[in-house]
Amino acid sequence: MPAPGGEPSVQAWIPALQATAVCLSTLWLLLTLFSRERTPLRWVWALFCASIAMAMARRLIGPDVATWSLLFAIGGCVTCNGYWLVARALFRTGRPFGAPHLAFAGTVALLIVLAQLARAGDGSSPLATAAVGEMLGLLGSTVLMLTLWEGLRGWRTHRGVERGMRALFVASYGGCVLVVSLGTAMFDPQGTGAWQAGGDPVAAVLILLVSQGLVAWRLRHPLEDLAARADDEKPNVVPSAQAPPAGFRDAEPTAVRAEDRALARTLEQHMRSERPWLRTDLKLGHLAQALDVGEYRISRAIHDVLGHRNVAHYVNRYRLDHARAMLGDPDCDGWSTLVVGLESGFGSLGAFHRAFKAAEGCTPGEYRSARPAPDDVAGRQPA
Repeated sequence: MPAPGGEPSVQAWIPALQATAVCLSTLWLLLTLFSRERTPLRWVWALFCASIAMAMARRLIGPDVATWSLLFAIGGCVTCNGYWLVARALFRTGRPFGAPHLAFAGTVALLIVLAQLARAGDGSSPLATAAVGEMLGLLGSTVLMLTLWEGLRGWRTHRGVERGMRALFVASYGGCVLVVSLGTAMFDPQGTGAWQAGGDPVAAVLILLVSQGLVAWRLRHPLEDLAARADDEKPNVVPSAQAPPAGFRDAEPTAVRAEDRALARTLEQHMRSERPWLRTDLKLGHLAQALDVGEYRISRAIHDVLGHRNVAHYVNRYRLDHARAMLGDPDCDGWSTLVVGLESGFGSLGAFHRAFKAAEGCTPGEYRSARPAPDDVAGRQPA
């Protein structure tokens, strides 16, 4: 609708912004669904994009198409609560969320659905409608704060690109929340919804653009890999021979030590029988899920019982043993070192060469040329 003086109204840009949000969220959703890898981050990101697409589509078609408008409104019930799960998957290692987190996000989604049904006139009493609105307002504000906290959590422990990633997340999401909430209070005190109608699609477009970049970067640089790399770069301090090393084995009671030793035996059996180390993306969370124990217990068994620096060091032990056997097998001479590395579970030739040279003092090609004796190769197999 033209504004006085013939200038186009700002309201005329709102449908274009809403359509942009629908297109972006649909594009990100399709790209995620057609990806071969299935991770918690991909699933919750796809769910969030689908919900944003429905929420913006509902505003785009308007309330005149009552049936579709209600369906889209119900489908858009995983926006802020869904983004909280995305934030947890971005900035937490292992299993980023469990049943309590999903239950909380589901409760918020249910309240959103009930609020939409009440607005559509389902015959709910005014008292029930007011109660749903109050609960939704309280839990919605909680979700916003929890989402921001995920980006700020552990701020001092991160450096470089990882800290920049978190700063971008907090600035973009926090800025959108502030602009929409404060702008509504300042420029729409009567509660007409005009400011929010334009602010919501702008915030949705910005969050979709920034978050897609963050998700893509995280999928290529998992937090577990960054932590393992930082751990590998720490100096390997050898404790004094006069005093026993301080650690779990001296500090914990005998019952707990026996429990960890039993878990270490189970883990070794799992590694030999199931060979999960052939997965290039094997993480601490995968081992914990396979054995149905907490990640801290797996980590404690690997470090304190089996004597490895970290999970990556432990997993590479099996990969290197497999690579040595292949390099020592004349039947595998036609395979390049790249193929040997990939077949042993390494994600790239560079990672294979670095790990092999650190363990053997030579490259895989040099090791193959030396052709170790079969007995020597067999002696390197895990006990």
